[in-house]
Parts: sequence; C-alpha cells; structure tokens
Amino acid sequence: MRSNRGRCLTAGAGRARLRCVAVKLHRCSWTFLHTDLDACWRVQRALDERGVAYEIVKHGYGKGPRTRLEALSGQRLLPVIEFDDGTAYRAESRTMAERVRAGRLFEPPGP
Repeated sequence: MRSNRGRCLTAGAGRARLRCVAVKLHRCSWTFLHTDLDACWRVQRALDERGVAYEIVKHGYGKGPRTRLEALSGQRLLPVIEFDDGTAYRAESRTMAERVRAGRLFEPPGP
C-alpha cells in the first residue's frame, strides 16, 4: 500500500489558510504491468506525476460484487478517486488522468 502525506492547498482566493488533502485511489488489485492499457495505472501514474498524495484501495479482479465501491460512487467501475470529505470522482481513465495532470483534481466539477 502506498501512503503519502497530504498535499497542502490554498483554501480560497486571497486566503492564507492551507488545508492538507489526501485521496484514496480505488483501483484493481492486478495493476502490475504499468502500461497505458491498464486504466487504473493510467490514473495512478498521473497522480504520481503531479505529486498528489494518495492511498491505494485495491478491489478484486473482474466485475464481481463491489458493494463498498457502489455505495461510494454509485457504480462498480474502476478507477475511482475518493476525497477526504467522502465524495468520489469517476470518469473514463483518460479523462481522469487529464484532469489530474491539468491540476484540476480538487476543483469542483464543471457544468
């Protein structure tokens, strides 16, 4: 399991307050090939590149019962990023990786 200290972010425009954020990356347990064919690795690599602190939560192979994931995100697909406030972000892995690389992971979703 990988665990880093939280990333410190400014809490709002013109504010000096910082808050530290850690996320959980819910991913498949068989991410070991480290190729772009693996959706979970694609998102994990983007988090690494941006220096975002995260903890890995592994889920079993296949699309069997994922009750905790369904309760969190409303669906069973991986990867999912869980924020420290209990909310989740799920999209196609390429879209997720692009958002992370653009530094927009912690921004509210757009319209």
